[in-house]
Amino acid sequence: MAEPKNVLTLHLMGQVRGGKNNMCITRAGIHYPNPKFVIWRNDMFSQIKTQFPLGIATINSRLLKWTFTYTPEDNRRRDIPAILDAVFHVMERAFLVKDDCLIKNLSFVELPADKESAGILIKAYE
Repeated sequence: MAEPKNVLTLHLMGQVRGGKNNMCITRAGIHYPNPKFVIWRNDMFSQIKTQFPLGIATINSRLLKWTFTYTPEDNRRRDIPAILDAVFHVMERAFLVKDDCLIKNLSFVELPADKESAGILIKAYE
């Protein structure tokens, strides 16, 4: 049996901010992201553009297996679906994937907290 081919490796450094927990709403019912989330999102977008200057949206047409290895910066409780949602949002915005609904077959591993190595390592395999 052949080894799976690594299609993508992406390392986003720093504490991941969950997307759904950082949405605000005005009295008029308008949703908007928390300014701290916007700063985080822009930083992650810059990190992706550094690693993949042109994006690679062509990978989205294939069925891939994804691994997400997450290292928090502290021992606070974090919502894994919110973390994945935020990371998917950034990957889609950076054209790494055409549509984040295509990320289906995934595994998520959380490592012990490490302030110096906080972040998420993302790998996709054929």
